[in-house]
Amino acid sequence: MESRFELACVSTLCAALVVVCAEAARPNASSSIDRITRTADLSVAVAARGRTLYEHAADKRRTPASVQKVLLSMALFDELGPGHRITTRALSAKATGAVGNIWVVGGGDPSMISGFGDSTRTGAQHLARRIERAGIERVRGSVVVDSSLFANDWRAPGWQPWSRNFVNRPTALAVDGNGSSDPPLAFGAALTDALETRGIAVGQGPRPSRVPARARVVARVRSAPLRTLVTHMNVTSSNFYAEMLGKVLGARTTGATGTMARGANAIERFTALQGIELDAHDSSGLSYANRVSARDLVALLEHARRQPWGRALRLSLPRPGQGTLASRLAGVPIHAKTGTLWNGASALAGWVRLRAGGIAEFAILSHHSGKSIEDAIVKRIATDLRAPKSARNCQSVRSQADTQCHLRLWWREIGLSARTPV
Repeated sequence: MESRFELACVSTLCAALVVVCAEAARPNASSSIDRITRTADLSVAVAARGRTLYEHAADKRRTPASVQKVLLSMALFDELGPGHRITTRALSAKATGAVGNIWVVGGGDPSMISGFGDSTRTGAQHLARRIERAGIERVRGSVVVDSSLFANDWRAPGWQPWSRNFVNRPTALAVDGNGSSDPPLAFGAALTDALETRGIAVGQGPRPSRVPARARVVARVRSAPLRTLVTHMNVTSSNFYAEMLGKVLGARTTGATGTMARGANAIERFTALQGIELDAHDSSGLSYANRVSARDLVALLEHARRQPWGRALRLSLPRPGQGTLASRLAGVPIHAKTGTLWNGASALAGWVRLRAGGIAEFAILSHHSGKSIEDAIVKRIATDLRAPKSARNCQSVRSQADTQCHLRLWWREIGLSARTPV
């Protein structure tokens, strides 16, 4: 007579074979994507709840273009948090009345404008009002601008001769997108005008200098939360915001002057902690030397989804009808970042809701394949792929706890309780 152990093992094996056969009987949903990818020079990776759903040349390292901004966003949120605000400070040796100079120290706010600002932008006029309320009545000297938090660098390895045409110089004290030849002085001129508009006479024109140790803060303004700045960056694909925020990240993580190289290195350190190899040379994705694989991009998106800031990152990416997706993928439920370079490199990565249920991470990195190919692949992902049942309600397969979760669900699928004696 068979023992209870033998019967349980036979029952388990039979149930498992039923599941395997049922899965094998399903139509191969990935074949509809294969028909698109087999004739194009591209890499694709798709995963849901920690399980790979589809891959094509997924380990080939390619240029991410502006999808680099998603990696910057991850590193920023991980280091600073979505609620972080960037501060611009006004200082003086005297707190009220007539003062010698007003020093303004930039913190790297990319949203500063010469007007009043709003919920998304900081305004020089707003800072002037704060200075007035502090009790400053006259400035005998100048508005002195201190942009020393950032180096004056404006080039990265892999940039082309035309790359600067797509991003203005990132300076710690910026104004109106830094369209002028000397942005800190342009800010000083804007603040001088704003003060005089409020009846605070300024004796001399703006000039640059480091703030002295004796100066004390008399007023400050803060940017919108980082989630708002990052959303603007990702929806519009702003290279200027990216390089500004990259320098903020570099300064924060090193305690040294913010440079483009330090920002890129901070992104690399973040990805390395997740076991991902990344070649980063800038924060905007303008560098033709940046490299990452589609598989690694999806792994990073999966990691991001499980972080407290994961939702903020997902919502920072454009939807169809927004920004760089304004004329693409209408009706497809996605949040995704686009990328394009002049050498034919193109990218699309983010999250898409599956018709069968659940949300999948995806990444497409291509060369001379066209946006229509990317869109066709995303549509097939959304309609044809499905998250495996064994992954439902489990976060990942990378930790012991998540592995146990998948094992419990597998037992449930084959009709046994985890407590069934064998």
